[in-house]
Amino acid sequence: MAELEKALDCAIRDYEIKGDTSKCGYKIDGRVPYENYMSNETWTSFLEGMPRLYRRQYEDADGGELKEKRGRSGWYPPKMASYGSSSRLIYQCSKNINGFSFEKQLPTRVGHIANIDGHKPNDDQDVYVEAKCREIYAKHTDIEINEVYRKVYDFVHEKHPDFEYEPSACKKEHYFCCTFKYKGQKIIHFDIKQLICHYLGIAANILETKQTKGIKFVYFIYNPENVKDNIEKYGEKILSIYQQTIKEIERFGNMYWLFKAVLEFQKQNLGLSLETEPTFEFKIVDQNSYRDELK
Repeated sequence: MAELEKALDCAIRDYEIKGDTSKCGYKIDGRVPYENYMSNETWTSFLEGMPRLYRRQYEDADGGELKEKRGRSGWYPPKMASYGSSSRLIYQCSKNINGFSFEKQLPTRVGHIANIDGHKPNDDQDVYVEAKCREIYAKHTDIEINEVYRKVYDFVHEKHPDFEYEPSACKKEHYFCCTFKYKGQKIIHFDIKQLICHYLGIAANILETKQTKGIKFVYFIYNPENVKDNIEKYGEKILSIYQQTIKEIERFGNMYWLFKAVLEFQKQNLGLSLETEPTFEFKIVDQNSYRDELK
């Protein structure tokens, strides 16, 4: 799947740079330039143009989006320097939205902190955003999950038997591996594990702050249709997986039932209650419809 991801990165790059090759090819650690990343000069300019508030939000988060990273075989460019980076996608589309913040951190009170890509408080509702670009082209099957989350999935399954997880071999201590299923079909490209983690954080925050205003969760997926003419290889496969991912999400319906189940779990987990539960809506958008849902 890495070839698909790189093909999309390069298609977005070509769509944006319009033949100006000086804008791509990040150089690091004496390696061949990373052709699907901004050039070092372009990245430096990108960072210098980022408002201090937003830069601090990314620096304080866990993702390390703005930093070069050291791996087993050397150093790698910053994640956001990739033309197919979802953090770059949401930043470019949201940086001029008044009141918007990036990398919203909410404790799940079960396991890790939920790092939600974007957040915008409105008078009548809180809008949360999860952005996806190249991530959907990897498979989310046989994934490693901390054992502490099993009780959450069991609770949701008890409330909604159509939601299942199929265990598989896992050698890591205190972890289990599984593939999620809904209505008997495997969830392959939709990261349902992450979504449930985000719901845990939002639900805990609602209960602990006694929030009554509504919740809108915007699932923002980059639509490759915009750059299909720039995809030299794997174009049909990329478009097919994009459509498959949308169908996997739509199979879950309006998502209220899942959020409701997670909220009920957190009530028991935290020993808290609400007099009035907030309304909830879930929207799938792309780069063409995204901003309409933030109003």
